[in-house]
Amino acid sequence: MAEEITALTALSDGLAEVAATVRASVAQVRAGRGGMGSGIVWKLGEPDAQGVADATVITNAHVVRAAGGGAIALRLADGREIAAGVVAVDPAHDLAALTTRASGLRAVQIGDSSALRVGELVIAVGNPWGREGAVTAGVVAMRAPTDPDLALEPVEPDEDGDRHGGEPGGTARREGPDGPGRGRGGRWRPGGIDLIQADIRLYPGNSGGPLADAHGRVVGVNAMVGGGLGFAIPSRTVQQFLSETANATPPVRLGVQVLTVPLPAGMRAALGLAQESAVLITDVEAGAAADTAGVLVGDVLYGLNGQAAPSAERLLAGLRRSNGGDLRLHLIRGGQKIELAVRAAAPVAA
Repeated sequence: MAEEITALTALSDGLAEVAATVRASVAQVRAGRGGMGSGIVWKLGEPDAQGVADATVITNAHVVRAAGGGAIALRLADGREIAAGVVAVDPAHDLAALTTRASGLRAVQIGDSSALRVGELVIAVGNPWGREGAVTAGVVAMRAPTDPDLALEPVEPDEDGDRHGGEPGGTARREGPDGPGRGRGGRWRPGGIDLIQADIRLYPGNSGGPLADAHGRVVGVNAMVGGGLGFAIPSRTVQQFLSETANATPPVRLGVQVLTVPLPAGMRAALGLAQESAVLITDVEAGAAADTAGVLVGDVLYGLNGQAAPSAERLLAGLRRSNGGDLRLHLIRGGQKIELAVRAAAPVAA
């Protein structure tokens, strides 16, 4: 019995030490007075003589989107609050990179998500319900691409403060601005991308926080819940995201909400279209690029720059390939094909 107690005490002490180490590199992502989620100090630049260094902070795309274009601040583990700017956003993988500059920052130790084993102990650190630096623990339940039909909930509160995160279901697919995503209360279909699935509890405010192994190495970014499990974007995906965006020109931000819809056979025949689906514009942000170009709610976008856009994912890929250049939107309005030009002035990645 004494040996068992000693082993449990050692496990408890070790877990507490790991949690403390990871917490030091976690910030609360804030807009105004409200906390929206968590962020991870992912990497640091060379500090100057005063110890001030540039830092890259990773969070979720849906956390950044919740700011509504407003200023973003980071509340650090030591209580300081500093400004941050958005560098890049990848809605398809629900990732966003922020930049900030301050002294005393600590970058996380990054682990290899591909080395995770089913049953391995993991911890999540975040700011659930505004409680900064809270920790939950669990085990890796599965390492596999997600079911393309699985609908996940973002770990964020809805307008009345209730928790999102329930069972996968068959609700209509709603996409966020410029690609797969979700507005408040929407569901996200990861489309078969690789996610770490852990038997761990995540709550509003955990979004964008780290999933770490027993050594304190961050192996994922917590993002979604579904079917009683937590879902995290693997660290290898984050590294690839940062590598691809390091020198990339951010895509033009259309400023739309979209829904992937089937095209009726009669419409396809009348308009000479071979593709079986397209993208329905369900909302247009006032003053955004799409609004300026004349895009209307109810337009059906079937192509971009002469290429078919049968889904929100393909639309997003086309926006990325544009490298911030001007766009030609191929639309169906009132049963007729039309084309609108979008100027690429002031592209932003959000």
